[in-house]
Amino acid sequence: MKKLKTVVVGYGNRGQVYADYSLDCPEQLEVIGIVDPNPFKHSEAKARYGIQDEMLFFNLDDFLSKKIECDFVINATMDALHYETAMKILSAGYDMLMEKPIVPNEKELLAIRDKAKEMGCNVFVGHVLRYTPFYRTIKKYINEGKLGDIMTMEMNEHVCTPHFLAAFDRGKWNSEAACGSGFLLAKCCHDMDVMCWLNNSTVPEKLASMGSRSHFIKPKMPKDATEFCYQCPHVDTCVYSAKRQYLHFGVMPFLVWDKLNKPLDEITQEEKEEFLRRDNYGRCAYIAGGDLVDRQNVIVSFKDGSCCSFTLVGGTVAPERYIHIVGTQGEIEGKISEDKFVYRTYTTDQFNGSSEVVDVSKEVVNNAKFGGHSGGDFAIMHDLCAYLNGDKSSISITSINDSVNGHLCVFAAEKARKENRLVALAEFE
Repeated sequence: MKKLKTVVVGYGNRGQVYADYSLDCPEQLEVIGIVDPNPFKHSEAKARYGIQDEMLFFNLDDFLSKKIECDFVINATMDALHYETAMKILSAGYDMLMEKPIVPNEKELLAIRDKAKEMGCNVFVGHVLRYTPFYRTIKKYINEGKLGDIMTMEMNEHVCTPHFLAAFDRGKWNSEAACGSGFLLAKCCHDMDVMCWLNNSTVPEKLASMGSRSHFIKPKMPKDATEFCYQCPHVDTCVYSAKRQYLHFGVMPFLVWDKLNKPLDEITQEEKEEFLRRDNYGRCAYIAGGDLVDRQNVIVSFKDGSCCSFTLVGGTVAPERYIHIVGTQGEIEGKISEDKFVYRTYTTDQFNGSSEVVDVSKEVVNNAKFGGHSGGDFAIMHDLCAYLNGDKSSISITSINDSVNGHLCVFAAEKARKENRLVALAEFE
């Protein structure tokens, strides 16, 4: 296998997670450059990957003007920058791994698809759930015909309170206006992508959706609560307290303390406390957020008659993704947190059929310091490197069209929710 070279555009958490594959598998991948406006990120990346000074760029145009030879570019910029950066990267002829979501609207989405086709470039979308042993094995069962024709699919994602608060309430994805993405797109385009990918023998046709922000709102603030948690009488009892979340439990430190521009292990307790006195991360959870929903339901009808439903909720006790697929010849039901699912099928000698537990936990490889997506973060890089070396066997890598369908479902769902009506995907053609 030829060692591939990559340049990371946007060196945040996701950019580092993908780039760290080069540390685990140095014979397969080398990070040769970084594009990021933050000098601190340059120093971190230089030390981590041994990057030369002339390969540290503050903006994308400077990198592209050098016409540097590399096998693909990792585009891990913020959502609102995806379109501009993607079009420039593709126009320069680079293959691209693009962090999800691709873009927040269908016009830009289809433009990226068409530009990739025009330039003959591969676009690999960071829908890492496809690459997990859990969903990959479910897809294998479907492709092998073990379920027959899909009739229904039930899915949900429970975004646990620490994650919801750190990313979508107090964090930088807390407003559709600020980052360009609603909750369904920013968090659950993963799930809509999985839905369309698992069922890609057909295409989505129409959708309905309902949802609202009804809990993390000012009227729900406890009596006598203050704007910032540090001075609130409920600071030691409220489960959403910034003190509890970020000082006691140390939730998602790579997000919370990112603005301090220091290595995480060098940030003092005093610096953290002072930061929470003035930053949105220290603000009451009931007033820190923007306009994102905290619960939503989506119902999708596919062209072949199959029906799929998805439920999203932010602020649960435990994180979870659940799936139950009913086919004409069998069923699959499981939770990704367990890295196993139950496969049921009809038999002639048992009224309720037979069942077996399919355990994929031993296939999970996790190289991420924070997260890992049940092995998906490692597996996507493995499959990408293999693909660019001529191995096209990955069932997780498809044309960009499957990713387009998942995104269009999100756009249609948001239109359906906001306009309170059924929406056909044909409206986006």
